[in-house]
Amino acid sequence: MILIDATYIHSHGGASILQALINELQKVELYNKKKVYFLLDHRLDLNQLNGIDSFKIKKIKATHFTRRKAYLVILNKIEKVICLSNVPPPIRINKTVYIYFHNLLLLKRKMIFSSFWHFFTSLIKFSYIRFYNSNRYKWIVQTVYMKKELGNKFRVSSSMIKILPFYDVEDIHFQQKDFKSNQLSFLCVTSNSKHKNLKKVIKSFLKSDFTGKEKVTLLITINGNNINYENKNIRYLGYLNRYDTIKAYSQSQYVILPSLAESFGLPIIEGIKSGSNVLISNIKSLKEICKPSIVFDPLDEKDIIKAFETASDMSYQQNSMITIKNEINTFIKLIINDV
Repeated sequence: MILIDATYIHSHGGASILQALINELQKVELYNKKKVYFLLDHRLDLNQLNGIDSFKIKKIKATHFTRRKAYLVILNKIEKVICLSNVPPPIRINKTVYIYFHNLLLLKRKMIFSSFWHFFTSLIKFSYIRFYNSNRYKWIVQTVYMKKELGNKFRVSSSMIKILPFYDVEDIHFQQKDFKSNQLSFLCVTSNSKHKNLKKVIKSFLKSDFTGKEKVTLLITINGNNINYENKNIRYLGYLNRYDTIKAYSQSQYVILPSLAESFGLPIIEGIKSGSNVLISNIKSLKEICKPSIVFDPLDEKDIIKAFETASDMSYQQNSMITIKNEINTFIKLIINDV
């Protein structure tokens, strides 16, 4: 049995990783013969997860004790474990174990957290990794930057860390954006977390000079209840399902990612794939993913304003490009056989 442990994954980027993996596993005929067992977070809405019913699943509460109990029940049947949610198994096991690490905040102790609870749970996971890690376990990350940070923070040997970024954007099709010259639309696919830097990007947008544009819109994928900025040019879309997210990309000339920290930045990939150009903060991990149209300092309001105003200049044309390779097929081979 191959155990794919997705405990602690229930929304946003983690759910996208899980969906991409399921999509690819469905294409592999070998998996009709092998037993694949998904351990899923009880908060995960299975209606939002296509194809999961093709596999054996068990939903559990996202606690150490329930996770440990689930492992003990099937331990003798497990041949390999793929942990998708940053942390190793809750017991030390003499099996092949891969841990997919994609949460940069666990490595950045000085990072701004959304709440004390967010900080506390991150601290617990940090300690959890330190205690339950084994020098036999192998780690998978998305970028060179993440490999360096993980190795330094948890003293993981470089030889035990593979760089395998993967994503699934087959349902997004390139569209030539046909907007009027006097219109401009930005999309920010985000959450309320403080490291997403949303309030600063809104303030910068409202202070930007869009002279010559009759209609300039900033679309944001949160409900706006905790944001004290109301303006006719800002639309709070709320949480979007996959179909509506793709639709939002199609309506936007630019995708902006103003984060203070990101492990990967999937909206960049999705935005470029849809035909949008991207504006990104100048953090190291994002620079590995694409050649952006505009880069800015996420801590400098004036620099964000400059980015917005540069984007509105019709004489400025710099198309964005994806520069990172999708390693989803390599990742699937790794699950089936060690590579």
